[in-house]
Amino acid sequence: MVEYFWRLVASALSCDPRATTCVIDWDVISAVATATAVVVAMGAIWVENTHRNAERTRADRIRKDDLDAALRREEAEAERISEARKSRARRLAKIFDRELTEAARHLTTLGKLLESATREDISQFREIYARPLAPDVFRMHERFLDQLDVFPDMLAISIVNNMTNWSSMPLFSEGLAQSPGIDLLRIRNKVLTDIEARLALFGETKEELLQYFADLPGLQSFTFDEIRTKNEADAERRRQRKESGGSS
Repeated sequence: MVEYFWRLVASALSCDPRATTCVIDWDVISAVATATAVVVAMGAIWVENTHRNAERTRADRIRKDDLDAALRREEAEAERISEARKSRARRLAKIFDRELTEAARHLTTLGKLLESATREDISQFREIYARPLAPDVFRMHERFLDQLDVFPDMLAISIVNNMTNWSSMPLFSEGLAQSPGIDLLRIRNKVLTDIEARLALFGETKEELLQYFADLPGLQSFTFDEIRTKNEADAERRRQRKESGGSS
């Protein structure tokens, strides 16, 4: 285009070597002016298109950067919420496990005493369990009952069922003073079976809860067999101390 322009300019001047002046070809000049206008117009269009493309590219880059930043914020917030849920589930799992352990100790002691009770000492047994059996053992369960959404549905249901099972144990949830005419020795096997069934349910829940904090150092979770063994050892030590004190 530029070369064509200068050719037109050159052809606009018709100079005869024998003449003292040159003749201007106005038609050529008109063509040159037209070509100049076309060149200027095309240049302006090119500059405008280049500017628009640059602005569009810049706007697209800004938009993409904004979207990427928003996505990173969403991902960071989702990660924060997820970690917070995991942390809360871990803490609650340990708290609930601890209370289940305490409940298991009460039940294993109850079962052991009832299993060994005789007609001669059943009245003493009634005195021990005249009042409701450890009514506050699930107090932390009750406190955090509205936060069970951090656990799967089945585990949350098991946690609630454990609380219900504890508060609805025949005879012992209300205390033996409320059932003075019950022959405990006659229904002993039924009561012991009920105790074992509740211990089994507590044990299943403890196993589910353990996975939430098993990797934490310095924390220990006892199985029901370990609890039973420990209780029996404690009872044996108390018996030996009592006999030793009585003989001295």
